[in-house]
Amino acid sequence: MLFVATVAPSYQSSIETSVFVHDLTNPPAEDRSCNIDLTIVGSKHRIVLTKRDVDAQTEYVLRVPVASSIGLTSLDQRDNEQAIKDLVLALNLDLKRVCVSVVRGELSGAEVRVTPSESPVEVQHTPQGLEITVREHAIAREVVHITDVTTEEIDETQAIEVFQLIKKLNRHGLPGNIEPQVLNLSKALTEYENAMIVFPRLMIFKHLFNSLEFSTNWNGVDRKGSSLDREVAGASGIPMTNAEKWRRFYDRSKHVDRTAKDASEFVGGLATISGDLAPLRRATTSVILDRLHRL
Repeated sequence: MLFVATVAPSYQSSIETSVFVHDLTNPPAEDRSCNIDLTIVGSKHRIVLTKRDVDAQTEYVLRVPVASSIGLTSLDQRDNEQAIKDLVLALNLDLKRVCVSVVRGELSGAEVRVTPSESPVEVQHTPQGLEITVREHAIAREVVHITDVTTEEIDETQAIEVFQLIKKLNRHGLPGNIEPQVLNLSKALTEYENAMIVFPRLMIFKHLFNSLEFSTNWNGVDRKGSSLDREVAGASGIPMTNAEKWRRFYDRSKHVDRTAKDASEFVGGLATISGDLAPLRRATTSVILDRLHRL
């Protein structure tokens, strides 16, 4: 993470770092780029986002002109790096579709080289003399590259309020005698954070579901099966059928398939995973915010 903290003569520090943005349901791929337009509404210029570059992800410069305006007073580099991670997490909890990360994602596409076969040579004797024919093979490849354009808004006041709640949790310095609620919620936030970084849809789904399960069971009750479905539905307001579908697909994603029904359920889940990511994220966000406000 490229991070710069500056201190003005009046001792008001500012914080600046690069962040990388992509679409949740259409993450970057070898044939796809993300052009994300993020705007801040209700801005008091406590958080400033400046668009820099469009590639596999869209790069922004995230700046806090006056660090103390969002409650940051430390000049320690490590403290401010952790604070930026929490601020980016708060932005993600305010967003519905866009993912923000302090880490640039890497795509490693395979390089395919096609070598033509040797050109055949035909030699014929004709009344006019020796005739030589060489047949050349031309290779044509068509490459299609798509740029997805996504627009979303960040509510500055709400994002900062969530940032303060995360900061209160102190997830980067957990003590040994920590309360189970705090530890489980910290795990949920880490899984949510990981979901914003990875590109494969299945990995995004698994991180989000882990986050949903940790935050739902934050009080130490290890709910499973329909008991978990009911609690998820009650805490997030989603239909219980959605909670059951996600749980069953998550189970299939981590266990071997023993029957044709198992295999069919997993393949069917993969086919609809793009449509499940956004509602799963909304449900997870809802439960996390509920738990943060109850700490």
